[in-house]
Amino acid sequence: MIPEGMRDVLPTEAAELRAIEQIVLARFHAYGYGEVRPPALEYPETMERTGVDLLSSGFHLYDERGRALVLRTDLTTAVARLAADRLRERPLPLRLSYEGPVYRTEASRHRREGEFVQLGAELLGLGSAAADAETVVLLCDALAATGLQGFRLAIGSVAFHRELVAALGLSPDDSDDVFDALADRDYALLETIVSRRGIDDDGRRALERALDLSPGKGALAAARKLASSPGMEEVVERLVAVQELADDAGYGDLVGFDFGLLPELDYYTGIVIEAYAPGVDFPVGHGGRYDRLLAAFEWPIPAVGFTIDLDRLHEALVDEGAGVAAVAPPALSYAGGLDDPKHVIELRRHGVAVAALPAEAATAQPRLREIGGEFVLETLSGTTRGSWRDVLRALGAG
Repeated sequence: MIPEGMRDVLPTEAAELRAIEQIVLARFHAYGYGEVRPPALEYPETMERTGVDLLSSGFHLYDERGRALVLRTDLTTAVARLAADRLRERPLPLRLSYEGPVYRTEASRHRREGEFVQLGAELLGLGSAAADAETVVLLCDALAATGLQGFRLAIGSVAFHRELVAALGLSPDDSDDVFDALADRDYALLETIVSRRGIDDDGRRALERALDLSPGKGALAAARKLASSPGMEEVVERLVAVQELADDAGYGDLVGFDFGLLPELDYYTGIVIEAYAPGVDFPVGHGGRYDRLLAAFEWPIPAVGFTIDLDRLHEALVDEGAGVAAVAPPALSYAGGLDDPKHVIELRRHGVAVAALPAEAATAQPRLREIGGEFVLETLSGTTRGSWRDVLRALGAG
C-alpha cells in the first residue's frame, strides 16, 4: 500500500522517463540555462509571500523544533526564492533550469497525482518580447527533441485582459471580479457585474467581444480590432513580435493564439503559454511572464519561463507510438558471472552493462555463458561462439 495520489515507477518506464529528462535538460543547456536544485522542503512563508495560494494543496509537516514546513507545490516559486537568496549579485540575465518532483494534495485542480516531476527553464532579468520568444522557442525545441510530433502551443496574455479591465475605471475589487469572470468565461457573472456596476455600453461590448475571441491564427487580428487603449495595442504588438521570432526559429506553425487562456496561478503578468499534445487531456507544458514574483523576495526584476510535466510528456510519446529515444539497451545476463566476476568486471570496463547471475540461472536474451571453455553469446541478432575476444568484438567492445 502507498498513499493515495502516489505511484510506483517500474524499470522500463523509469528508463524512458530518465531518457526524456536527459534530452530536455540537454536542450536547456544548449540555450545556456544552468541547472539548479532547490530543496523539496520550504517554509510556508516562502509560498505565502508570493500572494498566490500555494499552501492549500500542499503537504504540511513540522521539523524537530516544531517549525512548520511544506513540501514544495511549485518549482517556479522555489527557483525565484533561490535566485533572490543566492544569485542576486550575479550579472543579469540569469538562465536557470531544473528538474524535480512537486507535491500536491488532491485539493489541487486538474491532477490525479500527488507527486509529479517538472522540468523547467526560467529567464530572469529580461522584460522584452525577445525574452518571451526565447521561452516559446525553447519549449518547442525541447518537446521536438524528444520526438513528439503532434504538439501545439497556445499563447495568450494576462496583460491584455488587465488593460481591458483597467480601461473600465472600476475599483480594485470590482476590477478583480471582472477579471475573474473573464478568466472563467462566466457570461452570467460578467453580465451581473456589468449591470450592478453601471458599466457603459462601450465597456459592455468590449467585454463581450473579449469573451468571444476565438483561439487560432486569427485571434491576433481580432484582438488588434478590440484594442481600445495604448496598453492593449502594446500587448498585441508584443505578441506579434513573439510570433515573428518564432517564425524565424522555424516553429511559427506550431504556435497559435488564445486570448481566453488565463492560468490557474495568478502570479503571471504578461504572456501565458500552454503546450498540448494529442492523447493527453491536460497541457504537457505551461508557463509565461511573471514580472512581480521576484519582487515578493525583494528583488524586483522581470522574469519569464515554463515547466514541462514529465509524466504527461511521456504519456504523449507513448500515445503517438513514437517510443523514447536514447533508452539504454537491456543489460547482458552473464550466467556464472556472479561466482566468477573477472569477465563481468572487464565487460563493464568496456562499457557493457552486465547483470551477473549464478551459473545455473535460466536467463533471457541477451545472455552470455561459458561452456567447456568456450563462450556462447546469444542476442537478438544471433549467436556467437568462440573466444573471449570474439565476444568482445560481437559486443562492439573489443
